[in-house]
This record gives sequence, C-alpha cells and structure tokens, in this order.
Amino acid sequence: MTYHDNEVTFSVASNNLVSGTFTVNSFSVTSGQDPDNKIHAGLVVSCKSDGTFTFSVGRKGSSDVASWFSKNIPANRTTFNHDPDDLNFAMIGTLVLNFSNGINCTFYNIAIAQGHSAGSNNWWFGGQQAMNNGGNTVICGASSNQQGNIPLLQFLRGGNGVSTVDVTPKTF
Repeated sequence: MTYHDNEVTFSVASNNLVSGTFTVNSFSVTSGQDPDNKIHAGLVVSCKSDGTFTFSVGRKGSSDVASWFSKNIPANRTTFNHDPDDLNFAMIGTLVLNFSNGINCTFYNIAIAQGHSAGSNNWWFGGQQAMNNGGNTVICGASSNQQGNIPLLQFLRGGNGVSTVDVTPKTF
C-alpha cells in the first residue's frame, strides 16, 4: 500500500475564491488503504485561492466504498446522476468556501469521493441537500454570513478535468 496525495480542485468561475476548508464528518476507505488513519472524522483539509484540497490516502477501488457512498448520497444528488461501481475512498463533511467579496458559504453534508475511469482517477461530488441539475451539475444552497438570500452555487464534475469541480455562483 502506498499513500498518495490525492488532489481535487474547486475552480471558481469568478476567480474570487480566497480560501476554503473541508471537515470530514464520516468516511469510507478501501480496506488496507489507510493503515495510519490519516482520514478520520474531524480531519480539516484547507485550500488557498487555487481551490486545491489534498487528501493523503491509498488508491484501490472497492464496491464497499461505492455502496457506502450510494447509501448516504442518492444518485440524483450527485453530479453524475448515477451510483458508482467502485470508489477508492469517499467522505461526507462540511465544505466552506470564502470569497473576496466577504461572503463565506458553508455547505453541510457534502460528499467527495475518488474513483477510477478510463485510465485515470476521477472525483465524485454530491451532497445530501444537493439536487442534480442536468449536464453533470448539482445546485447547492449555502449557509452564509450574507443577510437575506441563501447563496446558490452550481458544481460541475464531468466534462472537465478529472480532478476538477467547477463552481459557479448562481446567487450572491
């Protein structure tokens, strides 16, 4: 088993991302791929303005991880709008994105996972409150420090880089 730095980048359309965090609440990792328990509940992974989060864990797909993901995130709440067959690892947690206009968006029960397709590792994105919006996108409402409207953001995973989640603010 080898640990890998698994990077996923949240690319914000308006290029006004300042920083972000992902706090793991629950997870599933293929057996034997994290003997040092680097992925654990309470783990906080940060990104800077480039939107890149790095998770240190092994890579081996399993149907057990995919089943865990599907049990927690229905297919219609993922960008791919279907259940995975095998995943290397999957996590559900709180995603916080901080923008240069001072708006901080918090998304609860967000799922990110890594699988393998067409010769490369690819990322899955969804959430318990996300809704598939067609075209490999989901729409998520955020809690924020903004008064009034709930910020809505669209997340695209598919048809872009295998390690990229494109983020487009729909309302601010």
